[in-house]
Amino acid sequence: MSSKRSLFESTQQVFRTLLGAALDRATRRVVLGVVTLLLTFLTVVPLLFLLWTSVWSGYPGEFAAELTVENFRAVYLGEYFAVWEIFLNSLSIAVGITLTGLVFGLGAAWLFVRTDLPTKGGMELVLLSCQAIPGYVYAIMYVTAYGSERGLVAAAVRDALGVEALPIDVFSPWGIAFIAGINVVPTFYLLTVPALQDMDPALEEVSRIHGASLPATIRIISLPLIKPAILSATIVAFLYGMGEFAIVSILGVENGFDVYSTAIHSAIKGRYPPGYGEAAALACSLLVLMLVFVWYYRRVTARKTEFMTLTGRRHRTDVWSLGRWRWPLAAIIWAVLLVVWVLPIFVLLVTSVHADWYGQVNLSALTFDHYFTAVTDPQLRKAFLNSIIVAVGGATLGTVLVVGTAYYTERTDGRFRGAVDFLSLTPLAVPGIILGAGLLFTFLWVGELVPFLNLYGTLLIIIVGCVVVYLPVSSRIAVGNIVQIHAELEEAARIAGATWLQQMREIFLPLFKNTTVVIWFFLAMHIIQLLSIPLMTYTSDTVVIPVRLFQLYNFGPGIALVAAISSIFIFLTVGFLLGLRRYGIRFYELGQR
Repeated sequence: MSSKRSLFESTQQVFRTLLGAALDRATRRVVLGVVTLLLTFLTVVPLLFLLWTSVWSGYPGEFAAELTVENFRAVYLGEYFAVWEIFLNSLSIAVGITLTGLVFGLGAAWLFVRTDLPTKGGMELVLLSCQAIPGYVYAIMYVTAYGSERGLVAAAVRDALGVEALPIDVFSPWGIAFIAGINVVPTFYLLTVPALQDMDPALEEVSRIHGASLPATIRIISLPLIKPAILSATIVAFLYGMGEFAIVSILGVENGFDVYSTAIHSAIKGRYPPGYGEAAALACSLLVLMLVFVWYYRRVTARKTEFMTLTGRRHRTDVWSLGRWRWPLAAIIWAVLLVVWVLPIFVLLVTSVHADWYGQVNLSALTFDHYFTAVTDPQLRKAFLNSIIVAVGGATLGTVLVVGTAYYTERTDGRFRGAVDFLSLTPLAVPGIILGAGLLFTFLWVGELVPFLNLYGTLLIIIVGCVVVYLPVSSRIAVGNIVQIHAELEEAARIAGATWLQQMREIFLPLFKNTTVVIWFFLAMHIIQLLSIPLMTYTSDTVVIPVRLFQLYNFGPGIALVAAISSIFIFLTVGFLLGLRRYGIRFYELGQR
């Protein structure tokens, strides 16, 4: 009897084990399957709409039309666009943005994480606070500070030194590229700082012990180990530059300087009839460019074990000592921050307390009326509330989506990993203006076919669009750092009998929480200032702050109210960062906890 009972219990145990393993595999497949299917829907549908429009003879949604290649002929063989000029202009902006982001963003990340640079906490606060400033306000900010006619700093330099013009003209192509690049520096910083946090400093210490200099150690040890993050940031910055819209639309229009995005916007909004097909055909060349960069990125980072430096062993958190150069270097960096960020922000604040701005300080015209209007005007208050809902909702949805897809592409052997990773980058090839139009028409048609999925006129369509726009950048943050968490940790948990959910809860997510914080912060700060998607999808009930700012600048009484609202953005961001630091969170220290 006892032997039969023992056999029965053993059979039960085997059955429970097999059932548990089957349920564990099913849970993993369902969770990752839902995430990847959602990603596929959000990226493929707008892309299909773009491709369809590029070969359609009628308007989007006009079924009484036919397939044609006339749009491509008009764009690339005709005179609809000055394609070669547009390409060279876009390339100059993209290269300038990439170089600026690389020098300032990666440099700041390395100095803050890997050295004993003094006052780096305050430097990071200034750097990240600038993320709250929309791109078009950045352009206006530089015009009011350094513009040859209305620039406060330019006027002061002219009066003090007799210099007629500053070395860089903010309206020139390289001036536009530099300003757009400065706007991208915080993004480049957030893309690279987690990789530096998770890198084992013992590898650098070995180099130091063997007598290597600081530059040699950085070149031979540090940079190769964080190659995935650097490549991610570089690719994102370059493709972002190829699709830049906001800053070019403010600074380039004066000299007729057109890039891909402004040409596409003009084709849709500035021509009659609108050139939807031609605009989509022009955007397709960006898609081809993106494909080349994705292929190169995946080829270089194929051997992920070369970059896995975060293991189960705790590593020391020693940093490089800058010695006698600590304070001189800090002074130089603060001088750069003053010229590049602090002075333009200061001029923005000065502008905000003037009744009207004419390029010079007028003590008799000082007022806080614009701030009072910003917090009491019903339309602005509603726009602020909508922006908060969109930012929090988009950041949360986007974080779940990118962490899930990054885990699928980098931690599983799924057959569609390459395709999913490719899809996560496709929005880079589609300018926000086109993507916004694609989402608008997509959900209009979906609403007709499936009424309960009608998102037109809701904040959800804006949330979805914002998540799609920043999916490439946020997914690069995740992918660039997930490869550094060694798979041996989860393998050990699996051998110990942990289920997949337990592995995620106990091992992976705690190790990945630093990057998760960066992703959420990045998404929230960028979504709240995005203009292109809300501009194409908003209604009177879903106006957000960027749209309202754009309306006020173009159709309102002047720039002063725009400056006041933008200043509030900065104050809120600084308050958020100070709140994080109240709980001990500093981005350059996250990896040391």
